[in-house]
Amino acid sequence: MQLEDFKYFNELYIKKSFTKVAQYYGVSQPSISSALKRLENFFGMKLVIRGTAQSQLTFTPAGEQLYQHAIALLTEVSSAQHELNHLKTHMTTIGLPPILKGAYFAKIAVATKQFDQQFNINNMSIYESGSNNLKKALIDGDIDIALLGSLNQSQEKDLLIMPFIQSNFCVYISKKNDLAQKKEIFFSELKEQQFVSLDSSFIHNQAIREMSSQAGFRPNYFMKTNDINFLMNLVGENLGVAILTNIVKPTSSDIIVLPLLDKVQPSFIGSVAFRKNHVLTKEEEMLVETLSQET
Repeated sequence: MQLEDFKYFNELYIKKSFTKVAQYYGVSQPSISSALKRLENFFGMKLVIRGTAQSQLTFTPAGEQLYQHAIALLTEVSSAQHELNHLKTHMTTIGLPPILKGAYFAKIAVATKQFDQQFNINNMSIYESGSNNLKKALIDGDIDIALLGSLNQSQEKDLLIMPFIQSNFCVYISKKNDLAQKKEIFFSELKEQQFVSLDSSFIHNQAIREMSSQAGFRPNYFMKTNDINFLMNLVGENLGVAILTNIVKPTSSDIIVLPLLDKVQPSFIGSVAFRKNHVLTKEEEMLVETLSQET
């Protein structure tokens, strides 16, 4: 039994065709058949039932179960390969949402440098995206460690998630907006406003959905973006209001921040996360220690 056997088996489950799998991997069709036979011999069970034609395949309950385990196996192998490559190059890949990057990356770099004068910031590769994408990248082994934003402290099966900051969401609004005269605001007062928002890879979307559902209206979006600076420009030009965690600093004097008065509202939780089976490097341990001091 070989690792390729599981790769072929997974693709066979998806494509349901020996011919298509062989073409996909650039191997002969008998190679796919041999891989399946090795798996069936190893587990002592029939995994696939062939129909009257080569392309008609039915997976047995054992085959269905093996497919789930094969996904986990191949994911683990991929994660191991990424981690070993990073150790070889002495490179740590850290995932950062733009908001947490702006608020904490400089502090992390300075503190880590103080812990270890030999630390080289060039040994840290930055992968920037929204928290939803970063969580998937962590699980897949594409990054080693990440800062994540969330609305709760729920744990993931494969991840260790350690909260280090909790903050409120606020309304970011242009001074040109009629609502700018207020000191505080209820979310329901935004019903007639256009919204500008970070895109679906950010948890801010979920916060807006929860608050708008409680307020009984559907937000009217002018635009969604993954660029926080562009979003701030839109707010400053009074093209929409934004809901952001209050750790975000306005980029212009034309923008004011209004706290929300709603008694029931989500909180923004910043966490540092890594895979449970990931062995932290010295630099990563320093990063976790630095952030733990923020609480």
